[in-house]
Amino acid sequence: MLGKSAVARQRFEAALDSLVEEIREDNHILAAILCGSLSHDEVWDKSDIDLVLVCTDDKKTKTHDVALVADDINIHTTIQPRAEFRQRLESSVRNLFGHSVFAKARLIYSRDPSIDAIFAELGKVGARDSQVQAMHAAQHALGSLYKARKWYEIKDDDAYTALWILTTARALAEVEVGLHGEIVDREALIDALRLNPDVFKPIYTDLLERQVTRQALTVALDAIDAYLEPRAEELFAPVLDYLDEAGGDPRAARDIAHYFQRNYDMEHIIIACEWLSDIGVIEKASTPVKLTTRSQVDVEELAFFRVKW
Repeated sequence: MLGKSAVARQRFEAALDSLVEEIREDNHILAAILCGSLSHDEVWDKSDIDLVLVCTDDKKTKTHDVALVADDINIHTTIQPRAEFRQRLESSVRNLFGHSVFAKARLIYSRDPSIDAIFAELGKVGARDSQVQAMHAAQHALGSLYKARKWYEIKDDDAYTALWILTTARALAEVEVGLHGEIVDREALIDALRLNPDVFKPIYTDLLERQVTRQALTVALDAIDAYLEPRAEELFAPVLDYLDEAGGDPRAARDIAHYFQRNYDMEHIIIACEWLSDIGVIEKASTPVKLTTRSQVDVEELAFFRVKW
């Protein structure tokens, strides 16, 4: 006898097949791509189907969403012109969320060899992609870690400290999975626990399965520090390279932020710079700045530099 998940999968697959038969008759739809749980995970009665349809290029047609239905199952569908679809995948950093959605997707059918070629490459994650993905995730982890320490050290609230540690663990899981060359997705915490239980047990499962105590929080915070600090130069190598290019002169926080926003689509990189300064990898300084083009008074702007011995 089939279990509930297997029964649900049969129903969802049948609904999808029925819809795809209709879609195939539309020559303007070049490819159908199944994303979400039905493509690679378990489904249940409350699941839905996520579908991306690549259409022919048309100046009047832009990327848009439509909610379809088959056998009373909601099918969230994105229709995207071929040029926009190709640009979306070819320009994205692999192993960030936009890429991983398609890396685990199923290509149902395609009328265009170029789409087939893109899909054949989706599972491959290069060294630069892994570096950028890990840097993004590590920066998110640092933001949550600072909040966890505030609730631990200043507000003395164990429950909220645990909440922020779990948020940090989620970001660190993306670091761990990405550095192992695996696809990062919503199940990153489960994958990270498999890959590195010594770290993710105290910062994830122990906080959920056991009573949260002050000692448990101390152990978790220490585990996070012990994980991040030895990896600082690896995770934030682009930051160090950018500072090194200045030859030891300070770079203003504004310039650093603009550079990483433009080249890595990263906001709040200064959080990482503050942390790197806290652990002694880089140095903090200041540079003069005028607040407006007409200002006659200089004030001091936060800056960072690196001295290579």
